[in-house]
Formats: sequence, C-alpha cells, structure tokens
Amino acid sequence: MHKIITIDGPAGVGKGTICKLLSKSLDAPVLNSGEIYRSIAHDIKENHINPEDVASVITHVKNYIYIKKSSKKLYNKSIDLISSQISSIPELRKLTVKIQRNFTKLNSCASKLLIAEGRDMGTVIFPKAEIKIFLWARAEIRAQRRYLQVKKVRKSNKFDEILKEIEIRDMRDMTRKAAPLQPAEDSYLIDNSNLDIEQCFNKILKIIKKN
Repeated sequence: MHKIITIDGPAGVGKGTICKLLSKSLDAPVLNSGEIYRSIAHDIKENHINPEDVASVITHVKNYIYIKKSSKKLYNKSIDLISSQISSIPELRKLTVKIQRNFTKLNSCASKLLIAEGRDMGTVIFPKAEIKIFLWARAEIRAQRRYLQVKKVRKSNKFDEILKEIEIRDMRDMTRKAAPLQPAEDSYLIDNSNLDIEQCFNKILKIIKKN
C-alpha cells in the first residue's frame, strides 16, 4: 500500500514544480491529473472530436488507456482550452477517477509513497490520503509566474491575457458542479504568494516529515 500525499491548488500555483522536487527528495512517483486531462484532450484533438459533443467525448474516454506523452504535445494553447472544457464534464470526471486510482496499482517505489497532483486529489480521488496539501496564491502572482514560464515558447502571450485566462479558469474550477476546486477539510493550507519555490517546498517537506 502507498502512503498518499495530495497536492491540490489552482492553475499557476506551482504544483508541478513542487511535486517534481518532492518526487526527487522522497523517491516517489507523481500522479498528475492535469496531464491525464491534457492527454485526453490531445487524443480528442487528434481524432477530430468536438469537445462540446459530450456523448462523443465520453464514448472515446470509455476506451481510453493513459499513456504518458511528451510535454511538447500537451502544453500549448489549444490543449489548454480543450482540457479546460472537458474537465468540467461530470461523466468524464467519474471515468478519470478510475484511471487515476489504477495508477497506484501500477506504480510502486522503495519509499512506498505516491504524490498526487491536481485540483480534487484530496477531496475526490484520494479522500483518505494520509497528507493533504492545498496551495494557493493571488491570481496576479500566479499570472506573473505563468507569464515568466511560457514567454520563452509563447512570445505572443501577454501578462493581461494570462491573468484573464487564470481568472476564467479559477471561476470555472471553483463553480463547476462536479468536484469543484476547494481544499479538503483536513488539508494543510499554504498561501505561497510571498514564498519562492524553495521556501514552499521546505514548508511542505516539514509537514510530511511530521506525519
């Protein structure tokens, strides 16, 4: 059995970077729910399926086998849009719960830890996880971080555009009927608006070691 650590939070809060650092430090695999939705979005795009055609999307996902894809295929504006659209479909979220829980059966490591990164890991996917972390930061701070992250590959992106995208995504994630973005009651809440990555990582590592 794995000891599960969930890292949840909104877009641009640094979940991915933190989870990579934790994975290296703790010798633990990372389950990234965002990459699963992006991978499904990529398949939908490649198969010319309209993301607004819920029935066709669900039919496709019922036969879907998650295979990790390269970041170049998953991180671009069109995949951002499609993954955001499909992640709000209740039926699809139910199907991905099985995909994500199966990840624990297929992955093991010496430390017997699993790091689960997403938006509803501690509330829906692994509600009985031993350690739950919920990261937060002001939208302006997250937009600035995302701007610095993507400007090397998306020179056309402007800060105002990224901020607007984040605010729209926040609203969609927090108000959707299926698995809205919110901290679990028993999670540790960390506002990292004024923390750098190393400070945030050390704070989380301290919590993990206490438990």
